[in-house]
Amino acid sequence: MSLTNATPLDVAKAASLSAFALARLSLPARNHALTVVHNALAAARQEILAANAKDLSLASHAASAGDLSQSLVKRLDLAKPGKWDDMLKGILDVRDLDDPGVCLSPFSEPR
Repeated sequence: MSLTNATPLDVAKAASLSAFALARLSLPARNHALTVVHNALAAARQEILAANAKDLSLASHAASAGDLSQSLVKRLDLAKPGKWDDMLKGILDVRDLDDPGVCLSPFSEPR
């Protein structure tokens, strides 16, 4: 599915299905997928930030009309200092987490 012209509901449904697919992947496959996502976002930074600026403009107009909260508009701003880099770092942080399928007892040795 192309998300270029998708509705927010379609995007949310696709994200939900993708989360279930990712949960079933092996740790190396999951980590590879997260690395690919990170790299694709990093490579498309300018395009994404340009699209985000357009979205922010529309959101600001909606907030001025009372159809959207100002706090939501502020959260949408990916160009805020540090936000883009924090988002990309967050992907790598998730990638570097231990496999959530592994359950350690309080008495087990750390890995």
